[in-house]
Amino acid sequence: MSRPLSTSNELSMRKDLVRLRMEMHRQQMLYHAQPLSHPLQQIKGFVTSRRSSTESSSGKGPLMIAATVVLALFGRRMGRLGKLARVALTVYPLIKGQQKLRKKLH
Repeated sequence: MSRPLSTSNELSMRKDLVRLRMEMHRQQMLYHAQPLSHPLQQIKGFVTSRRSSTESSSGKGPLMIAATVVLALFGRRMGRLGKLARVALTVYPLIKGQQKLRKKLH
């Protein structure tokens, strides 16, 4: 068990530590809740960042995101075609990255 706090200085330090932890947790909650409370701003930021950095994009365009969502929802029901499509979605960023690398080298 923990030993009892004997001096008021130790007690005040412990209270300060608890206050700091509570503030840290509060800040974390605000940070993680911000995208949930402002989803339209997050989407707007995503679209503007895609437009400004088209050259350094990771290959996740709107079509790729939509295909991933559709396959996540209905992929198992599609059988063999769904399995092939999931493999293609997994391999696509690798192929796209190789193409960009070849383009930079030539």
